[in-house]
Amino acid sequence: MIRKKTIHFLTLTLLAGIFLSFTVYTGIGTALSAEAREDKRIDSFNQTFYRDDAVLSLVDYVEYKIFGCIDNGNVIIGKDEWLFEAVDSRNGYERLLDYLGGCPLSEDELKAIARTLSARQSAYEAENIDYILMVIPDSMNVCSDKVPWYLGERSQNARLSQLSAYLNEKGIHCMVDPTEKMIEESTEMPMYNNTENSINAYGAYCIYNTAVSKFLADTGREVDRIYRDDIDFYTRLTDGRGIAALSGLERTIENRTVSLTDSAPKNYQVTYSSKGFVATKRTTPAQPSEEDKCVVVECADDWDRTQLTPYFSGTFDSVYYRSTLLDRPETAKQYGATLVVQVLRESEITKLLK
Repeated sequence: MIRKKTIHFLTLTLLAGIFLSFTVYTGIGTALSAEAREDKRIDSFNQTFYRDDAVLSLVDYVEYKIFGCIDNGNVIIGKDEWLFEAVDSRNGYERLLDYLGGCPLSEDELKAIARTLSARQSAYEAENIDYILMVIPDSMNVCSDKVPWYLGERSQNARLSQLSAYLNEKGIHCMVDPTEKMIEESTEMPMYNNTENSINAYGAYCIYNTAVSKFLADTGREVDRIYRDDIDFYTRLTDGRGIAALSGLERTIENRTVSLTDSAPKNYQVTYSSKGFVATKRTTPAQPSEEDKCVVVECADDWDRTQLTPYFSGTFDSVYYRSTLLDRPETAKQYGATLVVQVLRESEITKLLK
């Protein structure tokens, strides 16, 4: 036992010596190079040292790898190199506070969202168009096993859970919360990028499969759906994505990127593409007993749309993708849609208040 502790102490001392030697060497080199600059202006050693990207990158690397911390107060370090933002840097959503149940929707907000969805559902039903609102859960929600132990389990007062329960109580079933389904099926492989709050190809399949399952259950219709056995995924390591990049650790914390393999069937083609609008047509003809099915998929985020495209376009004859979520059915009716699927992230729930 004493010998093992001695070895550990010597190893740590050696590592510290190497790090300090490299730091001094790099710092002196940086300072000397400043003297040689053409303008002959010599900065102080500290100014030059802490402005050097190589040194700062090394410091960030050591802080994370050895001490398990990140110089970014908004980042939560999870298990197995998972990163989470406490506050969403894109829209200000209080992710951590919501996880702990600290910012539930008020009664008035719940009523307002219920009115919005009820009116939207009724408007589409009046045009014989099925309507589904898919909410993509936050990565902290589905991947709670990667959240630091000290945060505990996700609160039942989190907004998505609260809203789902409220809508079910009011008999409004157009909104789908796939959290439990995604948790259940994520034992095979992760559904999210570990360095960014976004779904990967496997997570997108689960969203698609849940939406199609609801459509079939509600209508009793048949579609040429894609089953899990029809596709394969592969995982590769890439530079860290959004959260890692914001922390300057995109090369230190690699992203485990899950994608569809090339063997996945691609039986559709893009017929039109412009900013905010994409149209696809299936190249595999429908069965003689089947009618052509047109679907409108509206995603607030282009990344989600990209991940979902192979599945919806490979299933339905015509698919129109829009980057805005409409509350009236006129556009979908113009396309001849039989189904409208709107996709919203959990962090964007309050958009339904408008």
